[in-house]
Amino acid sequence: MSRFKATTLVLFVTLLGGLSLAQAQNTVQAQSKISDAELGKFAKAFQVIQMENQQAQQKMAAVISDNGMEVERFSTIQQAAANPNQEVDATDAEMKKHDMIMAEIKKMQPAIEAKMEKAVADSGITIERYQAIGSALQQDKSLQQRFQKMMMAKTTKQ
Repeated sequence: MSRFKATTLVLFVTLLGGLSLAQAQNTVQAQSKISDAELGKFAKAFQVIQMENQQAQQKMAAVISDNGMEVERFSTIQQAAANPNQEVDATDAEMKKHDMIMAEIKKMQPAIEAKMEKAVADSGITIERYQAIGSALQQDKSLQQRFQKMMMAKTTKQ
């Protein structure tokens, strides 16, 4: 996965991440209790969030380009900067550009998060339930299959 996508994922996970240990333990119990209706609500929110994420990635790529840096180079610097065990191999000018870009991206984050939160709320489930279903999907193969079938059905209807 490119570093840019990973950076975007970090922003995305900021909204969806942070499950507490108790929530994670409850997720195991909740896996078998996810109805098709609830999974449908999750799928609806998931689709909107995917679109919002793609738009956010495009906006971030534009910010990077507008500040005179290639996305690939920015990603390389960002990856090194995020890893305390790795030395950042960048010039002072590149680091200044990187820092300016990161400041702009961080300014964008609240609006991105708000759109994603709205997508979840509009789907009819809570953020906490969306997180729990997302976590359950990572662990439960049969739930993954149900979700995939549901997503395929939505795609063929469009």
